Amino acid sequence: MDPVPRFRRMLLLLASLAVLAGCRSTDRIETELRDRECELRQLREEMQRLEGYNQSLQRELHDQRTGLNSTSNARPLPPEVSSQIYTLKTVTLARQTGGYDADGLSGDESLQVVLEPKDVDGHTVKAPGTLTVTALEVSEQGLKRQIDTWQVSAEDLRRAWRSGLFSTGYFLLLPWKVPPSTEKLRVVAQFTLADGRLFEADRDVTVRLMPPDLRKPAPGETPEASPPETAPPPRKGEPPMGDGPRLENTTAAYRSANGGTGLSNAVQMLRPLPLKR
Repeated sequence: MDPVPRFRRMLLLLASLAVLAGCRSTDRIETELRDRECELRQLREEMQRLEGYNQSLQRELHDQRTGLNSTSNARPLPPEVSSQIYTLKTVTLARQTGGYDADGLSGDESLQVVLEPKDVDGHTVKAPGTLTVTALEVSEQGLKRQIDTWQVSAEDLRRAWRSGLFSTGYFLLLPWKVPPSTEKLRVVAQFTLADGRLFEADRDVTVRLMPPDLRKPAPGETPEASPPETAPPPRKGEPPMGDGPRLENTTAAYRSANGGTGLSNAVQMLRPLPLKR
């Protein structure tokens, strides 16, 4: 056997093995880099969470020592309340937010709002506070117009807390003051804590409209004017109204002027008289 082709085959085999080894090494390096990037991202998120939690604890400790206000009547919040307030990070409107129909008739007569206060870990917490809900109509051109606003006190909000299988938070049913005239609405919720901090959340919802005769006009709007009533067309064989005096009206007037006599005595046959020349 010629040694030259055998040598060439050996070189090709060694080159192929080197290429395969290089590819496997590159894949292994890329996998390790992705794992390191994932670990680094998780560490950064954990660090941000701990920083937020640390700041919340510092504010809680400061307010427990000095009170929320600088006045002499200021009282520190209880630990169970302050822990809920100072660990709050955000609020969201759950997907159950939207129109609510309780009577089974056409249209939604109320707005249901489900508010979820979230802590730094993303868990829903029963943080005390007050709530302001605003509903805005969204036209086809994207223009927004405010139609309703509700103020919910801290006590009413506390009673509205519900723990469910799919959602936990404050469940509120708000009857329409002015029923919407468009199906698209923007719901804005402003949640105010006892220390004055304000959290806001909004959500676009779709509602079912109530019948037009049950809607109230919005403030500043005037209801549509109904068309003026017209007299019915005259019946066949009857003269139109306004074309002259009616026969029965003429007869009544004649009877009134002649002592109650009718038209039968209006013409009398007298004896002929000679003409004077």
